[in-house]
Amino acid sequence: MKETILTYTRKLLKVLGACTAIIALSLLEAGRLYLIGGIIAGYITGFVWYGVMLRRLWQSAEMTEIAAKKTMVSGVILRLLLMGAVFWAAMQAGIDYFIAVTGGFALVYLLGMIMLIRSNFSNAEKSQ
Repeated sequence: MKETILTYTRKLLKVLGACTAIIALSLLEAGRLYLIGGIIAGYITGFVWYGVMLRRLWQSAEMTEIAAKKTMVSGVILRLLLMGAVFWAAMQAGIDYFIAVTGGFALVYLLGMIMLIRSNFSNAEKSQ
């Protein structure tokens, strides 16, 4: 399981690195390179989101159904609180930072989900 997560994370970091380079060049061209900090804050929020989700999934694998449901619900609540806190802080800094943070989070979330779905389809094809 750890090997799968590490492989998945490495692939995600490679794609995210390429996306970050494109975003940084676009921000530099627009004269708004200062927003890269907000994008990185969004990335960190996205990685923490996935980290908490994977940890809860890992823990719930060996629990009873009721205990697993409680674990997953508490994980969702923690992730939503984290998102709320980060997005609230970004709103206090300004609309530009809020858009940068939410864009960074959305990029990590969407790339992660696309890669996860893709790996599940490739694993299903290998098993047949």
